[in-house]
Amino acid sequence: MVGLFVVLLTIGLLVLSISAGVYIHSSPLLKRGVRTSAVCVNIGQVAQGSMLLLEYTPRNGPAQQYTVGPFVFPPVKVGDRMEVIYDPKRPQEVSLPERLPKSTRGLVIAMVISGALVAACAAMALTYS
Repeated sequence: MVGLFVVLLTIGLLVLSISAGVYIHSSPLLKRGVRTSAVCVNIGQVAQGSMLLLEYTPRNGPAQQYTVGPFVFPPVKVGDRMEVIYDPKRPQEVSLPERLPKSTRGLVIAMVISGALVAACAAMALTYS
């Protein structure tokens, strides 16, 4: 019984933390994100593939740089452009459009279910102690 409790608690906490992290990062970009063009200024290599250094200029702000990857096959070459989405309130918060979820509904559902699982585990721990 204790083993099942530990497994359920671990799964609940893991799902809750991952979905909350994705929600916190993607929600502002989905709500108020601005699409703009970024230029690839460098391509670096890491063990997993290629990393791109992109530079974009937010409205009314200085140029910002963003590293994205790894890619097995980089989608652009140095000097080429690709689209990014940034948060106008925090221009350093940026993502590629294809890396954002289409909505946050699934993330909220995952947080509610995993939060309920964690709460149930906590209630069970208090009951059996």
